[in-house]
This record gives sequence, structure tokens and C-alpha cells, in this order.
Amino acid sequence: MAPYPQPIARPDDFAASRAQLTAMIARLGGAEMMACPHEVLEDYLTATGRELQRLLMQDQLDARARLEERRPAVAGADGIARVRAEQGHRRLLATTVGRVEVARIAYRAPGAANLHVADAALALPTRLHSFPLQRAVVHEVADGPLRQAREGLARTTGQQLGTRQLREITSEAARDVRDFYAQRAQEPGSGGPGGRDLLVLSIDATGVNMIPSGLRTPAPARPAGPQPPSAQLSSRERTGRTRMACVTACYDAAPAPRSAADVLPKDAAEREARRPGPRAAGRRIDASLEHSTAAMVTTLFDQAEKRDPTHERRWIVLVDGANHQLECLEREAAGRGVDIDIVVDFVHVLEYLWKAAEDLHSAQPARAAFVQATARALLEGHAPRVVADLHAYQRARAKQDRPAPGLERAAAYLKAKQTYLNYHIALTLGWPIASGVIEGCCRYLVKDRLDVTGARWSLPGGEAVLLLRAVIANDDFEEYWQFHVRREYQRTHAALYQEQLDIAA
Repeated sequence: MAPYPQPIARPDDFAASRAQLTAMIARLGGAEMMACPHEVLEDYLTATGRELQRLLMQDQLDARARLEERRPAVAGADGIARVRAEQGHRRLLATTVGRVEVARIAYRAPGAANLHVADAALALPTRLHSFPLQRAVVHEVADGPLRQAREGLARTTGQQLGTRQLREITSEAARDVRDFYAQRAQEPGSGGPGGRDLLVLSIDATGVNMIPSGLRTPAPARPAGPQPPSAQLSSRERTGRTRMACVTACYDAAPAPRSAADVLPKDAAEREARRPGPRAAGRRIDASLEHSTAAMVTTLFDQAEKRDPTHERRWIVLVDGANHQLECLEREAAGRGVDIDIVVDFVHVLEYLWKAAEDLHSAQPARAAFVQATARALLEGHAPRVVADLHAYQRARAKQDRPAPGLERAAAYLKAKQTYLNYHIALTLGWPIASGVIEGCCRYLVKDRLDVTGARWSLPGGEAVLLLRAVIANDDFEEYWQFHVRREYQRTHAALYQEQLDIAA
């Protein structure tokens, strides 16, 4: 059977863009442009070329409107059949090359909202801005402050968007991130590299400055009326203004056996013979301001179980020692019947040791020697002896009535986390002992964007930026964007009709 004839545009449908191109060619061949420097030439082509692209798009949309065929009736999801059709209904669309108008047939019925089948055929968004322009907004907003994003969009696309529009577009763009990863978690996967490779999980949290409505416990309201003057120019302590952003990471690593000498060499010979530690592969990160630590731990274990559904691999969990995180991790592992080995980040331990050294020694060389010897003892498996020594130092300082807050905190921390300080076993088995991956994720996802000077965030805005930065960091953005556009099509167009239309989305 021969295919149905397809409507095609006529040559005069592109008269406006053809006239623009002719004018550009004439200008480029003129005496003025032939004598201009390259900078002027490039600026002219950039500006007029963008206008040419806009005219081409407008001409093509006008040609499609002319060729749109009228349907006898269109039934909406409300069960009402629209039998009246009116041509020439127009809507604006802001694109990466400028604003255009889309003309289409409106199908109408008394007491019912109009339906535009051509909007579904074009898969237009509900809002003014096209999907390519929204994608450009997402990259700009995820990368830097709103003012910087606005200026970057003006340079690259010539479009002027307000900061409120940027916030709204970003929030809408992130609405399907959780569903995207939930769907991927349900899809059958390879289960990771398997074999003897380690499965490493890590979690951390960092504070984000929020507006009062975005805090977990709303800040107390100020009394009404004018406030008395204060001699304090600014608050030195910004307590109660932050909300913790929880960041998780899951990755694979091949075991890399080492010893204490490989981590903290004593001399040049040990330094020369150092062996490298495990290297992260297949990293997958997640972050949230909205969800609690318990919810993020559940999602983290979901990711891990997709890589190792039969729990055959060694699960290593790197933490900084926060009690609530430890409770959530152990509870989740017990509920799933999986054995986890928790290791406290060695870098956090070093920070406590340096605080203790500052109380014990006045000179920098003595402090460095104390930290070197104590940390080396911990790496060699002498955590009980180190804890006992710190408590002995603490008692001696107390007898001399000399306060030592750093020493007290270090002794209490190491005693509380002693169960998770088996570094000699971890090094022998080739496990990682430092949470550099999660620390880097916190710095990139949160600090580099949400901690810019003077920024205070709403909960929806901060959550959207965090989610999108995580998707981009996971190299999943292009796949996610196609998923998001399909979801938008279902919400915006397919859900409006009683039956699925035979249209291209």
C-alpha cells in the first residue's frame, strides 16, 4: 500500500528568512564589511545569525500551522468532545535564538478548556521557555549564582531572564530526579564488577545557610514594631541559620593491601617504598537538603544492593563518626541482613590528634612528632594504648589545674569510636581508610555552589540545585533530561486527552 502523502512547506513559506539571508550576504560583500577587522565581522554574524535562526524557526512554525489538518472532534480527559475548531490561536515561545509565535487550531466546547493538538505534536512546554532554553538555564544555575547565570545566558543566547524565572525553571527541572534514579534502581543491572572488589559506601553532612522558612525548626519570630539599636554590627555566631545537607557516595574499589608505613612513613626509605591505596571507580553520589539522614541511608543501601544484590562482596562504610549516621547505617544493615564494616575516617582522627597536640606541646616540632607517633600507633592497631595514654595526659593536666579542651575532646572521641579504629586490619585487607571521596563530593556539591558569599536558600531552591549538581556530577544529565522531557509530555499533553493521540512527541 502506498503511503499517505505528507504535507510539505511551499518555497514562499520561508520568504522572511530568505530575505534576511540575502540582506546578510549583501552586507558582508559591501565595502564596509570587507574592510572591517575580524572582531566586528564575528560580532555582526553572531547577532544577525541568531536573528536568521529565529526567522527560520518562525517561518517553519508558520508553515506547520498552515498545514495543520482540522480534526472532526477532540475528546479531552474530562470526557467532553470539542467539536468546534478555531484557527489562528497563538502563543509565545522563548527559545535559545529569540521569541517566536506558535499558531495552531484550538478545539473548543462550552464550559471546557481549549485543547491544542499542535502543542502536543510539537511537545511544547507549559511555560514560556522552550526545553533547550530550560536546559541552558539548568547548567548555568547549577554552575554559579543567579546573577552570573543570568549574565551568562544573555551572552550565549541573547535572552534576558529574571532571577525569579531562573529559580522557577530550575525547581521544575529537578522535579523528576528522584523518580529517574528510582526507576533505574528497579531496572536489572550487571550488579557491578563483582568478584573480590570492595563496595564502598560513605556519608557526610554539611550546613547550608537557609531562610527562616527553610530551617527544620523555624527560627523564632521577631517581635513586631521597630527594634532597638544595637552596637553589634554583625553576629559572630550564625547558629540556628543552617540546615544540614546530607551527601552520600557509593563506589567500587579493588583491594590494595598496605601497611602503616605506606600511610605515614617515618623516613625516606619508607617514603620511597610507599604503595598506593584503593582507587574509586563507578562513583555514584546523591545529596539532599529535604530528606533526613535515615532516608538518605536507605537510598544509599538501595544503590549498593543494585550493585551487589546477593551480598557477596565486602561492604565498607566510611564515616566521620557522627552518632546518628552510625545508628542509621547499622539499623539499615540489620534490616537488610547485610554485613558492613565501618571505618572512621582517618583524616578526622588526625584533626582530633592535632587539637590534643596543641594542648600538650607549645612548639610546632613537638606537636608534629606527637601526632606522627600517635597516628602511627593507631595505624598499627594500638588504639587501646593510645586511648589510655590520652586519658593519662588528661588526668595529669587536671591535677595541674590546666584546662585542655582539645585533649579532652580527642580522648572522648577516640574512646567512643574505638570499635571503628581497626586500621591495621583495614590496611592489611586493602580497604580504604579515608573518606576523601565524600569530602570532595561535599565540597563540590554543597560548598562550591550553596556556600557562596551572602547566599541564603529556600528549601525548594537549595534542593533543586543540589539534585541537579549531583545528576551532572554522575554524568547522567543527558539521560535524565530526556526522561524529564518525556515526563513533562505525559503531564502536559497526554494527560489532557481521553485517548492517546497519534502524534510525534
